[in-house]
Amino acid sequence: MAKFLFIYREPTESRAQPSPEEMQALGAAWGAWMQKFSSAIVPGGDGLKPTGRVVKAGLVTDGPYVEAKELIVSFTIIQADDFDAALAIARACPPGHTIEIREMAGYA
Repeated sequence: MAKFLFIYREPTESRAQPSPEEMQALGAAWGAWMQKFSSAIVPGGDGLKPTGRVVKAGLVTDGPYVEAKELIVSFTIIQADDFDAALAIARACPPGHTIEIREMAGYA
């Protein structure tokens, strides 16, 4: 079965903080999504802290780039029969993110 990396992105622009009730509803929606697709979700996905470093041609800079319009905030690995099945799982995710879907090459 093919594996797909879901890369969740959020805009870098400031947004209003959700209320505690909205956060609770969003957490419940993600919990329901994870339960529904538990057989497809590969352990190991996680959220990412907002800071990092970028190594390019041996030079290290703080990253992600400040001029970026979106930041990668988390990732999930999904098993699915094909790209369309992975896309259907991504479409069922709770709102609030842009999701990039990449099929894994299977080198590891």
